[in-house]
Amino acid sequence: RRAAGAVQHAVDRVLIGRNRNAFCVVRPPGHHAGVNGLLAGGESCGFCIFNSVAAGAMHALSDESHRPRCERCAIVDIDVHHGNGTEEIVRKCHDPGRLLFFSVHLYDQEKARRKVDDYKFYPGTGDKDDVAHNIINVPIAPLWRERGIVGALKNPPQPVQVESRHNTRGKAKRLAAKAAAASSSDAASEGGDKTPMSDAETSSATDNSVADGGQKRSKSPLASPPPSQPSYYQMGVGRLAYRRAIQQRLLPALRAFNPDLILLSTGLDASRGDVGNARHYVGGQERMGLDLEPEDYAWTTRKIIEIADICCQGRVVSVLEGGYGRTPAPPEALPDNNSGAANNSHHLDRTAFVECALRHLGALIDPAQVADSDSLDV
Repeated sequence: RRAAGAVQHAVDRVLIGRNRNAFCVVRPPGHHAGVNGLLAGGESCGFCIFNSVAAGAMHALSDESHRPRCERCAIVDIDVHHGNGTEEIVRKCHDPGRLLFFSVHLYDQEKARRKVDDYKFYPGTGDKDDVAHNIINVPIAPLWRERGIVGALKNPPQPVQVESRHNTRGKAKRLAAKAAAASSSDAASEGGDKTPMSDAETSSATDNSVADGGQKRSKSPLASPPPSQPSYYQMGVGRLAYRRAIQQRLLPALRAFNPDLILLSTGLDASRGDVGNARHYVGGQERMGLDLEPEDYAWTTRKIIEIADICCQGRVVSVLEGGYGRTPAPPEALPDNNSGAANNSHHLDRTAFVECALRHLGALIDPAQVADSDSLDV
């Protein structure tokens, strides 16, 4: 309750104008909690109890006499996990035209021979948009799929020829050609000079035959075969895919929505080595899903602030969601003289987590300090 209350208090201060923006360092996270907490059919709430960001958004949209009215509020979720709870609340909002939800997150599902061995990256949702409710989901493939994705991008599916029954151009000419061909055929039959057609000629004649009403079936090169890989694989993987999602999907949508307030679900668990984005195997092995660096969070924050400066006088309230730390090196990999570190090897290394939070906070305070060298070609 204190976490949700802190977000509502921050919303009031920003809307009144006492603060330009705010960063709520609160726990537990909340974006997996729905209207009634656990979602129908959900496995867990992912450590979430109350959805603090959604509570702040609903508070901002409510009529309060002591502060300016907020007509439109945008929620931007950059946690590595899909904010399924926030999406449910936004979908059930009485006026979805006043609320926008955007989420960029890892998405991966794997079917096994036995259902018990099926895998999905938690929570396994967020692969589709819901335009009617202003919900935009941008799934990103994990790094453990990189080899297959690179191969798919190098060898994209080729277009195939399909028949079209709607080509009516040159209809008179085709009818005339048909009549001439029929006359020639009749003349050849009367003369007894009839040569059997080969299989290839038969196929060609069938493909180019005239349909009912004299309408020719033509082959169109526009259709493609069903994709063998999910469409979001086209974004690529890793930091570059993440920045593409922000640059190409978030910023245009945010500018078009023109919010009066932007709320950030700032999950820092997409950083390199964080246990939150890893796939865990039996025996303690991990495979990294996303590799964001602290400068990626600073860059993202600066881009959002730029839109906020245009739309809503820079009003942004950021709320901490996920972010846990890195798995420490095993004791045998540590120096022999570092016995203290070996004794604490079961504790997560939060150095990168803290650095990401500091870079995010620094960009909120002074976006100009984010160097252009931090940007990648997207």
